[in-house]
Amino acid sequence: MHRAPRYVQVYNQLLSMIKNGSFAPGAKLPSEESMSNDFNVSRVTLRTALSLLKEDNVIKSIHGQGHYVTEKQESNSGGIELIENPLRGSVSLKLDSCEAYFHKNTASTFTDKLFSVKDSKYLTLNLWYKNKLKNVANELSIILPETIEKFGIDIEDPTNLVQLLEKDIYSFTASSEVTIVLSERPVETFKRKFIDSGPLMLLTEDLFASNGDRIIQNKFYIPAKYFRATLRRYSNHM
Repeated sequence: MHRAPRYVQVYNQLLSMIKNGSFAPGAKLPSEESMSNDFNVSRVTLRTALSLLKEDNVIKSIHGQGHYVTEKQESNSGGIELIENPLRGSVSLKLDSCEAYFHKNTASTFTDKLFSVKDSKYLTLNLWYKNKLKNVANELSIILPETIEKFGIDIEDPTNLVQLLEKDIYSFTASSEVTIVLSERPVETFKRKFIDSGPLMLLTEDLFASNGDRIIQNKFYIPAKYFRATLRRYSNHM
């Protein structure tokens, strides 16, 4: 009879203990040394089991502190199928505040090509999403001034920027295209420090009007450690 690998057995044991309440949401797990002894496995085997639990968003690790059971409220509900801001459906931490600002820019070859215009100025809009004052994600958006004017808002007010990028811009969107890759941009090149110094996931979202014109391009940078996106799929044989 086939027997599951030892790390799978440890995974199942830990998962069962978490499900039955032996470790409550937010609780710290015992040290790796203690768990290795309790399960009578090597540290390598234990860490493999822990890595699977992290992949399944059952636990999280905090550098220098240990492993903790994921708290339910830290997950953002929903997937990324609908035409709406995909950020909250792609981050495993709760987002509790946001810093917003913008820059005016002179024309560039890239943006002229992006929006099919010639020698047009453009704006870059920045949102930094936080969890307990630490930067969890960055949204960088490129948009033309005349598009902003259609909304009749004062972008000097940060609240208006957040409302525009989280809600209003999507009411004018007929279609969108989202690409997800591992970003090659070094984390230290950002003006703000992320909650984690590891690699970043990049979601590039292009929003289009009913006539096919690009409305805006949004880039979402999220530490890979905290990236989690769900895409619900359905059979086409129904």
